[in-house]
Amino acid sequence: MKHMFPGRGSRILWNSRVLRLAFASLVTGVFTGIVGGFFRMLLVAADHLRGTFVAWTHAWPHIGWLGPVAMGLACAALARLLVVWLAPEAEGSGVQRVEAVFSGEIQPAGPMVLPAKFFGGILAMGSGLALGREGPTVQMGSSLAVRVSRLLRKNEEDTRILDAAGAGAGLAVAFNAPIGGSIFVFEELTLSITPALLVATLAAASVAVWVMRAMLGNQFDFVVQQVTLTATWRMYPFLLLGALLGVIGAVYNRFIINLLRFMDRSSRLTSIQRAACVGATIGLLAWFAPTLVGGGDNLTQAVLSGGHTIEGLTILFVLRFFLGPWSYAAGTPGGLFGPMLVLGASFGALFGGLINHVNPNLGVSAIACAVVGMGTLFSACVRAPLTGIVLTVEMTGRGDLTLALLSASLVAIVTTMLLNGQPIYETLKRRMLDRAAQAKQEIAPTQDAIAPR
Repeated sequence: MKHMFPGRGSRILWNSRVLRLAFASLVTGVFTGIVGGFFRMLLVAADHLRGTFVAWTHAWPHIGWLGPVAMGLACAALARLLVVWLAPEAEGSGVQRVEAVFSGEIQPAGPMVLPAKFFGGILAMGSGLALGREGPTVQMGSSLAVRVSRLLRKNEEDTRILDAAGAGAGLAVAFNAPIGGSIFVFEELTLSITPALLVATLAAASVAVWVMRAMLGNQFDFVVQQVTLTATWRMYPFLLLGALLGVIGAVYNRFIINLLRFMDRSSRLTSIQRAACVGATIGLLAWFAPTLVGGGDNLTQAVLSGGHTIEGLTILFVLRFFLGPWSYAAGTPGGLFGPMLVLGASFGALFGGLINHVNPNLGVSAIACAVVGMGTLFSACVRAPLTGIVLTVEMTGRGDLTLALLSASLVAIVTTMLLNGQPIYETLKRRMLDRAAQAKQEIAPTQDAIAPR
């Protein structure tokens, strides 16, 4: 009997820990849902204001373009200024930082990352930068989780678990996908599943999305036409689509990293001046083609509605291929997944349209190819196929395409590996850690020089 008591005591302690962690996760989910819901609402309002302003400037055909250019320049510069002043950790996507925090490579960001991400993200994406809202919401969810954990005096291990759960809740709110946000934690952020992590993640993600839907409504992010189920023996076009997107994903990742390195070497300009230059070019594009800038939800929906010709899809794909990395190089708050959706959907629809043009008898659905392209490009760039598949299904409601998504994602991942392509968030994390180490090395000689002898 004596040997049973330690086990009973351990179970009591474990159950108590799980209850405390679940409660903290629920609180984190509530706050993440509220903050993420308001963030999404304000982004929609900012997009509307930008469109209205650009339309108003066309009343002056010769000088009106100066208005969008000035708007883009000022908003991008101010967004970068918020990062520099309030929280340098708020730069770019927050995913790589959350990964590094969970692995113990860096400490959690300070409280000022929340306002920097919130207001900086609205300024950056509202001005037209092609960035995703998931970057800010992931890091804001993580920041809220840390604050809740410290308020409830949880230990270091539980803080790391709650941090990851909050990040997953942030992604779930960004794309209205509670299951996808949860899988993202296990497959990408932590590379593990433990009972405590499972409880925390599911609790935070489900409550966060529940709160967000109470604020914004309960519907899919994208409305997609239901088409006839693809026959099993006609799945081979999706395999070819996966191979092509694997190549595109590898090239896209390298382009992002090379552009960031180029910006780092542009020492003649400050980071705020570089952001202003990026914003000015986006503003100029907004003058000529206002619908092509911004996060891209409207573009993705138009593609999924079948509203583009082959020529239009080609222009959209090529333009957004360069626009996303260029916007990310500004160093403002913003993610990468939103632009990937536009890129994957446009290429998928383009692929389906070309296949039908060459051989109409195959009966390939361009809309189905667009949906598959969304998840497959994510798998190629991030190398997290389950997350990409589930997020795509939750956003579009096209559960009938799971086999096509899985097959294309598998081929895409194998293709990127054969091309030595690196997962984008892992590459960004290494870059972040290398820059931090380099900054410490540059500071050390200065400290030695001023130290008393």
